[in-house]
Parts: sequence; C-alpha cells; structure tokens
Amino acid sequence: MLLSGRQISLLLLLFFSLTVKAQTVFKTPSGAKYHLASCRMVKNVSEEITTARAVEAGLQPCKICHPQKSEALMAPALNKAQGQNNTKQCIGLTKAGSRCRHMTKIANGYCYQHQHQ
Repeated sequence: MLLSGRQISLLLLLFFSLTVKAQTVFKTPSGAKYHLASCRMVKNVSEEITTARAVEAGLQPCKICHPQKSEALMAPALNKAQGQNNTKQCIGLTKAGSRCRHMTKIANGYCYQHQHQ
C-alpha cells in the first residue's frame, strides 16, 4: 500500500509531536529553567524530567541550549506584551576597563563573550 504525500506528512507531524512531548530535559535544583543534557548549565545534581512536566511546573526553556517546546505548550508564552524585551546590557568589563556594550538575555547578566568572568 502506497501512502500519499499528505499521509506521509501527517505521519511525520504525529511522530514529531510525540517526540517533543516525550523529550527528556533536565531541571537544576535551584533554577527556573529546563535544559538539554548537553547544556553547560546542567550539573551532575540535575533532575531528569519530561518537557511536558517541566512546563507544568512553570519552568521556562533555557536560552542557551534551546530545548524543543511544542506549539501547544508555548501558548502561555504568547501572552507577552508586544514590544516587551528581556535584554539588558552586559555587566562584564572590557580589557580597557569600561562596561561591555553588548545586550544579553542570559539570566546571569553576562553576554556570550563574558560568560567566564
């Protein structure tokens, strides 16, 4: 039995939605985010949970490793007011001693260049 292109795409969509909901992510004990296993924010003490459980617990996806999040689970995030921005100026210092001018969304306040300060 041959499947049409529409049936194949429907099967792929179904498979993808099942894998997104079942994706394993990691919650750090003190954090409000969930991470992929490869994320540098995950330590040996992290708890392994599913994406659906992380969203139910009110956790947000990590902005560094970008774990997958299904469209159905993203609906509450769409309530954010237009024009509202979470970026802030990096708190790192340049070699000359002045404040870095990069903008960052990373929670610790440092841009990608100053993460190790």
